[in-house]
Amino acid sequence: MKNFSATAVLVLAACAGSYGVSFLLNEETQDIRTSARDRKAMAWLKTEFNLTPAQFKAVQNLHTEFLQECAGNTAALSDARKRKDSPGEVAGLEAACVRSMTNHIQKVALIMSQEDGQRYLEMVLPHVTDYDNRGAPAEGGVR
Repeated sequence: MKNFSATAVLVLAACAGSYGVSFLLNEETQDIRTSARDRKAMAWLKTEFNLTPAQFKAVQNLHTEFLQECAGNTAALSDARKRKDSPGEVAGLEAACVRSMTNHIQKVALIMSQEDGQRYLEMVLPHVTDYDNRGAPAEGGVR
């Protein structure tokens, strides 16, 4: 019985060790863990939608342009709220933000393969309506 227990512990330790090593060395798992740990949308896009380096660079460029546009829209909306502009004016600015975000998402999808682009649209577009226009999407603008 003593030898059986020792053998069982050794076998379990060897299994756990080999699983741990394969988990740590698996490149896809590392990319996913890094993306999750860093909570970076761009890293997630690259991993989730199998972007090539060229596609990833194109998405990064689009994203940089969009962040500038989004910052301008958000500032205009924030100013309108501070000035207590009419609800219609605020709603118009909010609609402009949603249109801008929707256009950006559609442009990103066009860079991806057709299948991944469609999956991206199905995954992301429904959340545009939940966006509260109080900051960049990656900074907590989603309700």
